[in-house]
Amino acid sequence: MSKKTIENYIPKAQEAITKFEIEKNGEVPKQFNGYIASFGASVRQAGLLATTLFYSEKGGAEEERGKVVQAIEYIIGEKIIKNNRVEKSIRPKVEDAAVALKLCVRTFKLV
Repeated sequence: MSKKTIENYIPKAQEAITKFEIEKNGEVPKQFNGYIASFGASVRQAGLLATTLFYSEKGGAEEERGKVVQAIEYIIGEKIIKNNRVEKSIRPKVEDAAVALKLCVRTFKLV
């Protein structure tokens, strides 16, 4: 985890929260806070491919988890899964983007 990279990702994370309608009227559903907070832990436990696939489908969740993946891809400027594979070099970027997103979402009121 790189503090410098996370700091650089914060402006893009703010944009992503608005762009993918995670935030509405200055409020973020608590479910998104949970999804974002657990994304990094899931990457560590299940791996990046499994986590990305899990978060890409709604799967009966109250809010669309796929927006988390879209936001992270927007922040890093590239797709996480390419040709049904995940490049090992992308994992640190994804983890840093997830932290930046987590920090930014907490600046909004959770409802």
